[in-house]
Amino acid sequence: MISMLTMLLYLGLILEHRTKIQAGHLPRPIIWAEPGSMIAIYTSVTIWCQGSWEAQKYHLYKEGNVDPWDIQLPLETRNKAKFNIRYMTTTYADTYKCYYESAAGFSEHSDAMELVMTGAYTNPSLSVWPSSDVISGVSIAFKCSSSMGFGRFILIQDGKDSFPWTLDSQRHDNQSFHATFVLDTVTPNHNGTFRCYGSFRNEPHLWSKSSDPLILMVSETKNQSPTHTEDGLTTYQKILTGVLVSFLLLLLLLLLLILIRYRYSCKKKATQRDANLQVTSGVPETTYRDRLHQKSSSPDATINEKHLYDSVKNTHSEDNGELDSWSPSDKDPHGIVYAQVKPSRLRKDTTSWRPKETQVVTYAQFCSRTQEYDNH
Repeated sequence: MISMLTMLLYLGLILEHRTKIQAGHLPRPIIWAEPGSMIAIYTSVTIWCQGSWEAQKYHLYKEGNVDPWDIQLPLETRNKAKFNIRYMTTTYADTYKCYYESAAGFSEHSDAMELVMTGAYTNPSLSVWPSSDVISGVSIAFKCSSSMGFGRFILIQDGKDSFPWTLDSQRHDNQSFHATFVLDTVTPNHNGTFRCYGSFRNEPHLWSKSSDPLILMVSETKNQSPTHTEDGLTTYQKILTGVLVSFLLLLLLLLLLILIRYRYSCKKKATQRDANLQVTSGVPETTYRDRLHQKSSSPDATINEKHLYDSVKNTHSEDNGELDSWSPSDKDPHGIVYAQVKPSRLRKDTTSWRPKETQVVTYAQFCSRTQEYDNH
């Protein structure tokens, strides 16, 4: 009896050891989610677990639970199974692992997968310093901020969702909660679209809505040392620019001088023309008086001048004109008669319907000068 019990115990130990050895050779399963591990609220998601051809059942394990959260039979390919979540809610936001069961035993657990639900809170804001368009090698800083009291912020680059960057939030002087993500040396590999999210420490799988996307453009470093050819070209351009500017200034100065000379010439001509008109209008009177002065100052005779004035007005003439005349005395045979011409206007006053017409008329005044000769 004792020997039989000892034999059974021995056989059990042998079988357990063989099972452990066989289980150690089973491939470790892989877990992932489609369309991704970040799922917007109320959208569907599928969790996949891929193991061995020997798998008979797949178990989905939710961290924090003792029993499997779900069990699925393998698909026709038998090396994987899927777990469907029709609507993503806070219940499904958690950390998952999977393993499978075969005739040889149970496989190891897969790596942990974080299934995150986004859209639980309002979105934060994202900015970058010094600019979103920089050259390779510089340092930049992303700042994610929100008025909500998020315990942490997550920065993610599109296409690299599996590598989020998480920092605890900070707050200074009653400002908004924020976190600063610093990249010491950027390269063209950082080109892409960035977004940030906020979450609370006690609910790390519930994230806020995404911030507005921020596109980062990193260009290659440009060679700052120009060649000799570039130096010569730059110098030539500077010289050419200086020559052109000097030529334009000289041209403007020449045009200004021509304009000043033209205006001075016009002014001089106008002044000369006015002077000629004055001289022309004053010549007869001056010449006549000079002749009278010459005659009156003759030493051979004594000239007695006598002005006779006879004003004749015809105020009732047809042409309504005025005429002043002087006639010499009949007793003076040597009288000199002169005339002064004055302009006047004739007005025709009719009773007809035509408007009044005005005509310029010139009349003359005659004067006589008598020369008296001394007989002695």
